[in-house]
Amino acid sequence: MKTDRKGRLKRGKPCRRCKGHGKRIRVGRHLYKVWLRLYRDGTDTPAKKPAFKPAAKG
Repeated sequence: MKTDRKGRLKRGKPCRRCKGHGKRIRVGRHLYKVWLRLYRDGTDTPAKKPAFKPAAKG
């Protein structure tokens, strides 16, 4: 909290981490989520593509 020129309290800018909502993710939880996202992206099996169907002659 800061004061203005008249001595009244005024709010500072919102923090970058929680964007002013007051909820922050703990450091350990954040690191775990980053690791989990990387792990899942690296071990994810690619989706199967549909089998090739030749065009019907008509």
